[in-house]
Amino acid sequence: MRTITDPCVWAVGDAIEVKNSAVGGEETWAVALGGPANRQGRICAENIAGKANASVYLGTIGSNGVKLWETTAAGTGVNEKFLKGKGLPYKAVYLHPRQHAEFYPNSMFIHLKLLFDPNNGKIWGAQAVGEDGVEKCIDVIATAIMTGMTARDLQDVELCYAPPFGAARDPVNFAGMVAANIMDGLLDTITPLELLDLIKSGGYATAKYSFLDVRPPSAVAANSLPLVPEESKLNVELEQLRETVLRDCTIQEKLKGGPIIVSCNSGQRAHVASRMLHLQGFENVKVLSGSFWSYEMAVAASSSSAAAK
Repeated sequence: MRTITDPCVWAVGDAIEVKNSAVGGEETWAVALGGPANRQGRICAENIAGKANASVYLGTIGSNGVKLWETTAAGTGVNEKFLKGKGLPYKAVYLHPRQHAEFYPNSMFIHLKLLFDPNNGKIWGAQAVGEDGVEKCIDVIATAIMTGMTARDLQDVELCYAPPFGAARDPVNFAGMVAANIMDGLLDTITPLELLDLIKSGGYATAKYSFLDVRPPSAVAANSLPLVPEESKLNVELEQLRETVLRDCTIQEKLKGGPIIVSCNSGQRAHVASRMLHLQGFENVKVLSGSFWSYEMAVAASSSSAAAK
């Protein structure tokens, strides 16, 4: 916080650039948030006063939230646009857990996105939206970033549990489990945005992708995935998948024609299906991260952006 041009001048608060602790290195950014500004002021005063063991400002990861009526959105670290712009390696995990035990009244979904480096597990950031428990998830992940924990470490964090307050598989633990599966080679994913780009660029058709939806036929009929080419779609309910793949030669041949993308409602059953396919010898299998729920949101956001332009 001591300025380079004059060591007698100190700068703190919303008008300065600080270290981007989520990325590290020499990366800096300007973040106008009251919490970091307050801490900067205290640390500045300690150093000016010559306090023994005066604190050093470690940088800002940009943890913040916003409330719109009953909906809360929060985030920490950097987002996917930043990572793409910097060319940094990352995987994005989309998931839709509930904020506390499903059997307890007023259980609600949290729509969570975790960004991490698949090579070493470094957590780049996270964003979440929902009506309850959103800021709790982000606070935990923010703490993990500040303390140098990896995405894999999130699966082992012990958090406050009781049915009114949390789930036996906490959303943060859940995100860590999915990230660990990716890092261990047990799961390969494609995000809804990546799928949309693949379809629009023609790469989907060129590579002869198959799109396997393992939801019940009634759910597929009620909510199909728009923009995915109809000729590439297959619907085999998860409970019948193993037997169908083993016995139906037509489906076998279609799935062997190219890469496979598996989807369900939220991604969990699609992961189970992908493991079944791997055991049957299908190697190029990707799970649509967040599956139908995330894809539907991505299509809506893409349409709104196109309309605004």
